[in-house]
Amino acid sequence: MRNYEFNEESARQAGASNYIDASGKYKGAFTLAKQVISRKGTEGIEFSFEADDGRTANFLQLWTFDADGKPLYGKKVLDALLCCARLKTLTAKEETIQGKNGPEKAIVFPGLVGRKIGLLLQKEGYIKSNGDPGYKFNIYASFHADTELMAVELLDGKTAPEMLPKVLEGMADKPAPTARQTTSQTTAMSENPADDW
Repeated sequence: MRNYEFNEESARQAGASNYIDASGKYKGAFTLAKQVISRKGTEGIEFSFEADDGRTANFLQLWTFDADGKPLYGKKVLDALLCCARLKTLTAKEETIQGKNGPEKAIVFPGLVGRKIGLLLQKEGYIKSNGDPGYKFNIYASFHADTELMAVELLDGKTAPEMLPKVLEGMADKPAPTARQTTSQTTAMSENPADDW
């Protein structure tokens, strides 16, 4: 026979999601940063992030270089993120990580893991291959977690954050394309060159 004791912290967590589920401003740290390469050869980094409140966002992707080595917009976002994390270099290292189907070898960037960072995450809707709606998160912008200064403010030596509230105010969820758009214009409309992989 089991007796039960009330646990206030457990009660507070009941009904709460363990995952980030809305666009917004989050402070926390990356738990994973690994290299990804699309079928077409586009290179990027995929992040897992844990906010200070314990909620997580996985599969955050920044596509940095196309197959020809040309920098993409995601490289600018990565450079701003590195500035806000106060890193000048990301050194790649091969490690065994926990994958979807057990241990797997991956190229990772351990210098980012555990480092405090602020992120603006944007929720983006999409249509799954079976036709069901889904959503993912994009790294919209980053900021220094302690000062809330954005990269340009850090580079310019500012001491008071002015940009973050304005950028946050202008950020909105990105809706899924309509059914007609998904069948004829997915690649043309996408900002992510690896959407079709």
